[in-house]
Amino acid sequence: MTVKHKWWQEAIGYQIYPKSFQDSNHDGIGDIQGIIQHLDQLKDLGITVIWISPINLSPMVDHGYDISDYLQIDPSFGTNGDFEELIAAANDRGIKVLLDLVINHTSSEHEWFKKAMEDLNSEYADYYVIKEGKGDLPPNNWRSIFGGSAWEKIAGTNKYYLHLFTVEQPDVNWENPKLRQELYKVIEFWLDKGVAGFRIDAISHIKKIYDQEDSPADGPDGLATNWELYRDAEGIGEFLGEMRDMTFKGKDILTIAEMDVEDPQKWEEYFGDDGYFTSIFDFYHTPFTVQDKKYRDDPVAFIEMLKKLVFKKQQLANGRVFFTNFIENHDLPRALNRFIPQKEINFHSASALALFYFFLRGIPVIYQGQEIGMVDYPKASIEEYVDLATHNNYQDYLLRNYTEVEALQQINIENRENSRTPMQWDNTAYAGFSDVTPWFAVNPNYPQLNYQVEEENPASLLNFYKKMTTLRKRAALQPIWIDGDSLPILEDYAGCIAYQRVLVNQKLTVVINFTNKKMTLPLEKSEVLLTNYDQVAWRKKQVELQPYQGLILKD
Repeated sequence: MTVKHKWWQEAIGYQIYPKSFQDSNHDGIGDIQGIIQHLDQLKDLGITVIWISPINLSPMVDHGYDISDYLQIDPSFGTNGDFEELIAAANDRGIKVLLDLVINHTSSEHEWFKKAMEDLNSEYADYYVIKEGKGDLPPNNWRSIFGGSAWEKIAGTNKYYLHLFTVEQPDVNWENPKLRQELYKVIEFWLDKGVAGFRIDAISHIKKIYDQEDSPADGPDGLATNWELYRDAEGIGEFLGEMRDMTFKGKDILTIAEMDVEDPQKWEEYFGDDGYFTSIFDFYHTPFTVQDKKYRDDPVAFIEMLKKLVFKKQQLANGRVFFTNFIENHDLPRALNRFIPQKEINFHSASALALFYFFLRGIPVIYQGQEIGMVDYPKASIEEYVDLATHNNYQDYLLRNYTEVEALQQINIENRENSRTPMQWDNTAYAGFSDVTPWFAVNPNYPQLNYQVEEENPASLLNFYKKMTTLRKRAALQPIWIDGDSLPILEDYAGCIAYQRVLVNQKLTVVINFTNKKMTLPLEKSEVLLTNYDQVAWRKKQVELQPYQGLILKD
């Protein structure tokens, strides 16, 4: 009996950070028409779903994650009409569109918040989390995720509003049923426009368990991070279940929640056929980098740690749930800098990393520029960065007695702006992203590393990604890619990442030498579906892999 798969189970995703993708109107900022210009290239890459970071009206304090009008496209990106044109043009190419849904907070420029501040006795004041201060102090010593107090005093009062992110991003009050209904109207508005679903930002923070007592300070600022009180806090399921039932249920859409669900026993509750969402975009692997002092001189130890993390999660997910698999996004440094020692970043290591994650069980997502091997762009001065979070983190390092040089070194390694440099399309001025000075500096390596160069080179990373998407979409292999279990093998070989996708009597093997030395492994000779070298060195019941060589084998 043939199993009928849902469209999203076969999806290959691509995240677009619109400010940095393509400028079409000569203002140095990427826009919707710029996305439309590259849809044919995305189709050629094998993409079937694009997720666009926020394009709603915004003062851009947090680059669009501070929304002042949910129902309008920001003029810097275009118009509502441009967005409808994008959906139609994408659908014509077999590509669905997901919007970023930001409903933990609004901008302080949102009409609701303005009305709340005008009259703290109005109904709009209850749209936000507003509490009385303790004497001359905030209600408690919660720390904002972006640094500093999570509370901002309201002028002329002793009341404070909560902002888990920037001061200009007040958290909305999900305890208020009227507020929830307003947010559900926003969801229905964009579904009616034809979006295929949402990536749902910061959704794990919508439930707050307010505690007036200060917690023990965990930093020199006297503040405390209390995740258990405002991340996946007890009772959040009531809100998530209502949102699902009021907006998502019964619709053929893809909803990807940005959240960690650390208890595997809760996975089906949160995502899957009967869950709050279709899938989860989580962070179990994101805090780690090979540039950490612990791993800098021992990259094999980093790979050993990583593979244990990955396969623990994959094995628990087998036959149960579908994760969204990624190695890059707009909130992380570039993957090549995180996973591969600097001196070893090249085609083979980049393609080995791609092979590793792309064929795991779940939905693979590529972040813009990942497919051509874009890398971090360290800065010589903190002033060259524009993100408030970057500057807050820099100040925090200074508070922790780092020197300015040490603080900048750490920022260059870990800051999320590394992934926000403009897309490198060609070797013309500003990398073909724009014909005027962009909003953020282009990585100076663009004359050598760009999309056009790689399109024209059959042996490029870009064309290797195309081979991967072609293999992932091969009709005969769809059942095993979708329904097959992920099972680790060859676990005792340090620096080797290897797993099988197994479905009944079908078996595919992914094996990667993640070191800079040759590696001999006990594998029977079998059909090679894909490799990132020209040849495979088989011996009697063994294979010798070159440095960073990866294989996909069919028994």
